[in-house]
Amino acid sequence: MSPKPLRILILGSHGGLGKALTRRLVGIGEVTSWSRADLDLSQLDLIAPKLEAQPFDVLLNPAGMTSPDICEARQDEAMIVNMEAPERLATCCQRLGRRFIHFSTDYVFDGSKTALWSEDDPTEPVNHYGKTKREGEVAVLAASPQALVARVSWLFGPDKPSHPDQIITKALEGSALTAIADKTSAPTFTHDLSDWITKLMVDHPEVCGPLHLGNEGTASWQEWGLEALKIAEEMGLPLQTNRIEPLNLAESTFFKAARPPHTTMSTARLTHLTGIQPRAWQEALRDYLHGKTALAFSLSRS
Repeated sequence: MSPKPLRILILGSHGGLGKALTRRLVGIGEVTSWSRADLDLSQLDLIAPKLEAQPFDVLLNPAGMTSPDICEARQDEAMIVNMEAPERLATCCQRLGRRFIHFSTDYVFDGSKTALWSEDDPTEPVNHYGKTKREGEVAVLAASPQALVARVSWLFGPDKPSHPDQIITKALEGSALTAIADKTSAPTFTHDLSDWITKLMVDHPEVCGPLHLGNEGTASWQEWGLEALKIAEEMGLPLQTNRIEPLNLAESTFFKAARPPHTTMSTARLTHLTGIQPRAWQEALRDYLHGKTALAFSLSRS
């Protein structure tokens, strides 16, 4: 008798990571994807009844408020969505005996060191977004110690425009390009991230607690953009510029919330526990951009 397929419930199905997870996990189980219309995490009293009525073995939660500036402006709402709602999700999973995988962020760190951050390093977020995500981590693991808290950074992929897409689009238009040059982290391809989550779900259900997931290497926003332009040139895209002028984080005036300067996370624990060795972000970015094709960039400008 073949094993019963996993019943997987994914929240935030309209987000970039939610879409990538749904696409990847359809091949290994019975996937149900919910958007905010299906479950609004700000409506706390609806969470338990909705989950109790839905059969599932694993719940993945990439949903939340992810804009630091919006979180700074709407602090109460951010705390509800990023902390209180995940706590209720975890509590319900614990009561039902289901596995919970919750997604968090590199912004739980203050960015004060340039060395890689490990899961054991102290968390001292510098903005309300990071604070709500950290408090969400703590609440989730208190409610469900077997939960997995996957910290991720600087996502890019085909389902939602991100920094490299924006840079290439502007370069095609001939716009002047600038990017922060003294803030660093690890760009992470949602395709790769979905593969790692799949392996953790299927082969390593025992892994729990905080776990860092990201492509290998580190970059500033300027370096990430320059690599995107280099690949775009190789693809033959008609760029009007290949220069990105550097900006300093301290001199930037367009952020409402403070940003931690250096938040590249070590994935050594991931490799130790699972054997997964993430590939370099440059290789992942190349695969992503070649998969998008020149036509897609042309359509994005129309």
